[in-house]
Amino acid sequence: MNLSKNIRKKVILISSLVECFLLGGPAYGWPSLVFVLRDRGYFSDLCVNSDQVTYNGSNSSSDQNIDSGYPTCAEQDARLQLVFIIGIFGHNSGALIFGFIYDKFGTRIARLISSTLILLACLIFAFSGPSTSNLTFIALHLLATGSSNLIITNTQVGNIFGNRRSTVIGLTFGACGSSAVIMVFIQIAYNAGISMMASFSFLAGITVFFTINTVLLPKYKFPWPLPSDLENRMPVATMYGGTNANEFNASGSDPTTTSNNDTLWVDVEYKTRLSCLSSPMYLLFLMWFSIIQLIHLFYLGTVNPRLQQLTGDSTEAISKYSSIYTVLYSTIIVFAWLCGAVVDRNKTKVSKVRNNDSNNQSHRIRSHFDDLQDFIPALIITNLVTAFFSVCSMIPILKLQILTFILQVMGRTFLYVIIAAFLALAFPAKYCGSVFGICSFVSAWISLLQYPLLKMVQNVFADNFLYIDLLLVLLNVCSLSLPVYVYYFVLKKRPKVEF
Repeated sequence: MNLSKNIRKKVILISSLVECFLLGGPAYGWPSLVFVLRDRGYFSDLCVNSDQVTYNGSNSSSDQNIDSGYPTCAEQDARLQLVFIIGIFGHNSGALIFGFIYDKFGTRIARLISSTLILLACLIFAFSGPSTSNLTFIALHLLATGSSNLIITNTQVGNIFGNRRSTVIGLTFGACGSSAVIMVFIQIAYNAGISMMASFSFLAGITVFFTINTVLLPKYKFPWPLPSDLENRMPVATMYGGTNANEFNASGSDPTTTSNNDTLWVDVEYKTRLSCLSSPMYLLFLMWFSIIQLIHLFYLGTVNPRLQQLTGDSTEAISKYSSIYTVLYSTIIVFAWLCGAVVDRNKTKVSKVRNNDSNNQSHRIRSHFDDLQDFIPALIITNLVTAFFSVCSMIPILKLQILTFILQVMGRTFLYVIIAAFLALAFPAKYCGSVFGICSFVSAWISLLQYPLLKMVQNVFADNFLYIDLLLVLLNVCSLSLPVYVYYFVLKKRPKVEF
């Protein structure tokens, strides 16, 4: 029986990771998708009255456009950039809606809605064309919004892996981040003569196939912490297919209670959703996440202008370094595993000490405050890596930008791994979807500041990114107040629950 449960757990994990890799965040592969859209002539009608017009036919590898290349211009690029901004806003703000749906109705309802949105997005992309360019606003927004829910519903898989919980959550976020490479595959297929319709129709089919995960995951949620005797008293089918949280509680005991006397400290500390949202812990985390995300999104949206300055506007060099940057996103899952390992590094050690304690010696029981404290190094590493990539981006050496790309991908990975793992630990499980959704929603609005920041660079600082980058580094330093607060919070609270 234990063997079958272990196999089922692994099947759930592998299926969730594959789904996240394919559908968890393809919108972030926009640099590759925008190449296809420009080559097909999306928004090319805006170039009719433009002063500066070029034609992409000479550089196009698509047979359909070689002879009749579509015009390209700054107006077209600006409109496509607006499509991206609105789409990514949907990815973050959609977490607010799905967070409440997930808390209220559970996994199954939330996933069915999410799958429907992704399916519609793929079909709109598949059947759109230059004459219906405005549909890309709807398509990318639906794709990004639907994929945001996959993160919320799949992170719960980490709950069934005990001491490896943060590592599994990290892998889930890493798989979602790596899904940006799916757009690279679509670009490669397009260059090989496979139509955009065929590629997105295939992606729509994948979306339908992965409704299997809706069956594998529970109808409501995996509880956390899992009851210590759950696997001994619950059959496999009930354990992983329950209709609600109470189905994990056949014996009538509290499913979130374990032998640790401080397991429910979050329920004591935060008795209502409002108490979570108004707490210093949440507000500081919201500030930390919003600042770091703004730094990363601002860089992501300005990679091409930065490369134009460093390469002297060499198309070949820009294409080369843009491709390197996009491909590096496929390594996100490695950095995600690293972040999870940093958070979980002490849990395995404690387990081994207990298992090898042949003399029945007394050991201090590991508490959730220890788990919270383990996030401090991960938070600080995220700040430091983000600061290092910002500094590297200021140095006008082209080859150094490869290091900038690596550090940016690593910092962004740590950022998105931490948001789910930290909020799931620091606040009650029953509010997990809500606090995650509100954090994503507020940070989405703050991320819109990247547009006025770009305008400042262009109109105030004469296309010099240095001053804005220095401002963002200063904000990065200010956000270090979060790990400092977590340290003193644990120091203050721990004596009250440990003896």
